[in-house]
Amino acid sequence: MKTKRYRSTFSKMTASFISFGLIPLMVVSLFSFFRYSGMLRSNMTAAYSDMTEYVANNVSDILLSVDEALGEVYDYQDSDENTLADILSDTAMSNADRELAVREVLSDILSTSEYISSLRLVDEDGDIFSLYYSQDKTLRNDADSFTTMDLYRQGDNLTEMILSGTIPESELCVSSEDYIFSIVRNYMDISSIETTYSVRVATLYADINVDEISDLVEKSSLNRGDFYVYNLSTSSYLYSEQTEDYLGDSNPLEFCESLFDGSSGYAKTDGQWVFYEKISGVDAYAVLVMENNDIMGTFYQSVSILILIVAFAGAFLLVLYMSFSIRMSEPTRKLKAAMEEVEQGNLDVRVNLQTNDEMEYVADGFNHMTEQLNDYINQVYVARICQKDAELNALKMQIQPHYLYNSLDVIRMTALDQDDMQTAELLESLARQLRYLMGAQSDRVHLKDEIDSIRDYFVMIKVRYEGRISLMVYLKDEDQMLLIPKLLLQPMVENAVKHGLRDKDGRGAVAIRVERHEDYLKIVVLDDGVGMDEEKLYEIQDFLENHRIGSIDSGDPISVGMKNVYDRIKLNCGEAYGYTVQSRKGMGTVITFTLPIWEE
Repeated sequence: MKTKRYRSTFSKMTASFISFGLIPLMVVSLFSFFRYSGMLRSNMTAAYSDMTEYVANNVSDILLSVDEALGEVYDYQDSDENTLADILSDTAMSNADRELAVREVLSDILSTSEYISSLRLVDEDGDIFSLYYSQDKTLRNDADSFTTMDLYRQGDNLTEMILSGTIPESELCVSSEDYIFSIVRNYMDISSIETTYSVRVATLYADINVDEISDLVEKSSLNRGDFYVYNLSTSSYLYSEQTEDYLGDSNPLEFCESLFDGSSGYAKTDGQWVFYEKISGVDAYAVLVMENNDIMGTFYQSVSILILIVAFAGAFLLVLYMSFSIRMSEPTRKLKAAMEEVEQGNLDVRVNLQTNDEMEYVADGFNHMTEQLNDYINQVYVARICQKDAELNALKMQIQPHYLYNSLDVIRMTALDQDDMQTAELLESLARQLRYLMGAQSDRVHLKDEIDSIRDYFVMIKVRYEGRISLMVYLKDEDQMLLIPKLLLQPMVENAVKHGLRDKDGRGAVAIRVERHEDYLKIVVLDDGVGMDEEKLYEIQDFLENHRIGSIDSGDPISVGMKNVYDRIKLNCGEAYGYTVQSRKGMGTVITFTLPIWEE
């Protein structure tokens, strides 16, 4: 008879410990390590990318504000109805009178944007005029004061905005230790179409203190790495923490210039992380350069500690198990069987041992452990339910429109008490718009409510553009209660103001006309703004008709907003309805809606 060979309890439990203890521990640790590594890198790169985007967006706002201020020079007229071009070309005017008149023009520009520290103007005769925000600063008299800027007055495209690199302001004026960069614009003769693009009257230099960008970097709470604002087209710096970079003594971004191809993102090169974000409207980038150790140092330290903890825990458990497992005997079988049941999810199992030794204590501990584990699972389950309830309640409390309306009303009443009727009117119109936007979330609204919301919007437009843009509505009383999809006309009216009338010289208007036909409703939204050329109009029509519903592939905010309205009409009203767009460059845009007739 063949003798059956038995393995010792010690060897069995040792194998079980290694198989079900150490190996899973190492697998879980490795899995956690790689998961933690990916999450940490993703979170860190996202955080630094957000910082870079924050600086880029704010620098773009600064440049846009200054450029718009320079555009005000075309609207300038003095009390005698003389434009800047008239002042500069008037040979009968004395030099003193001309300088006084030009300084008045520069003063108006300086007050338009808070970011301009000084303005300089050079006419075609070489006469220089300047105005500084700080009265302690004065333009230098030596002829070399504009040498560094002359190259920006050259080039075939006279109407293009030029962005200069940062230089010491002491090169241009006395009593200054600041650093500045400039936006350079040629002031053109707009008396005719031909001269607008070919005849320059003067060149304007708007200087911006580099501290404006330095403040943005400080607000980003960056405590490591080097931040730059780099002008790729001129290989110059608008901002750097090292002043020698402004002087051309060094180019710390030379190693990564190939990354700047008009896009935004980040990359690791030469042991450094480079985060870059293109600044809208110019060939410049906000760049953050960080050493790899600055980003991953904390990660490497955490990983080392984790490895030590896992190794120590594994070794300690192994030694402890081997020292006590030898003392195990028959009771181990019962305990092992009970543990196997627990592994299967049976937490009601109990071990009853009467050995009067350590194993009995272990068995009692096991029984107590299963009871606590069962209670713990129940507690966790209840806690999760409570957590979900708390989260739902928190979400409900996040937005309290009634509180917002009351707050706006308190501010409006305060303005009325101060006899500030314009501010009170603006607050009241804003409150009505918020009630409309945050009110009942229905798909359809009365045509009257949509028109009233647009009228409230034009209360602010009237103040913003000083009455230059007006609204006309042609709506019969019997059509006011017809239903249309909510926020159908508002985006089109906003597009007309922002992209059609804002850049138009002189007055402009938006008109809304409602006509009820036998089996459809026709709504026309038109403006007499700058309009669109045929290529742009074709691009919008193609995007509306040939892209799938919900598509936002176009980067043009006009097309995206119009696509949203177009898709909602198709989804809510049917394929037979929609709108068409007609536009002529320099004449305006007409949008014609065709909708079903919905009544109460």
